[in-house]
Amino acid sequence: MPTLPLLFLSLGLGLARAQQDESQVPAQPGFHPKQVEGFWYTRQLGSTDRSVIEEGGSYRCYMSSIRVLDNGNVNVTYFHRQNGRCVEDFYMGEPTGSPGRYTFQYEGLNYLTFVAVGDDFVVIDLENHKDSGQLIVAELHSRTPLASELGQQAYDGHTHRRGIQPGDIVDLTADPARCSASSP
Repeated sequence: MPTLPLLFLSLGLGLARAQQDESQVPAQPGFHPKQVEGFWYTRQLGSTDRSVIEEGGSYRCYMSSIRVLDNGNVNVTYFHRQNGRCVEDFYMGEPTGSPGRYTFQYEGLNYLTFVAVGDDFVVIDLENHKDSGQLIVAELHSRTPLASELGQQAYDGHTHRRGIQPGDIVDLTADPARCSASSP
């Protein structure tokens, strides 16, 4: 009979673990959503699978803005190329209960974490979970077309911690196919 309580305990712990935020990436200490609201320029994308950030890749995008909604969600607007044209799209990040961490569905479950936030830059970690495994995409965005040195240092440190090699980072600052609100 003593095995029955142990079974219930194991089941309860398993269910609790399933509901936890699986991402282990630390968010910006003292994060507040209003810090990231507004317009952004995508500077660099890095990934544990370079093909997803190359031209035509599923994570090759150019973020244009973040808006915080009354319900706590973040609306992230971005552009990507589709059939040679720039297309505007968005996703809704839902709060996880951990400040600076959101989830959304795209090719599986994604954890979006604001790992470094400054006045003129933001470093975002996207961790995608699906049956075939885990994918990490690290993004550097700035408020102006030029990235700050502090933002670049934070991004370089984060990509190193996440195991993203320098050869798996794409610099989008001079991308001739760059999409934006004024792109065709």
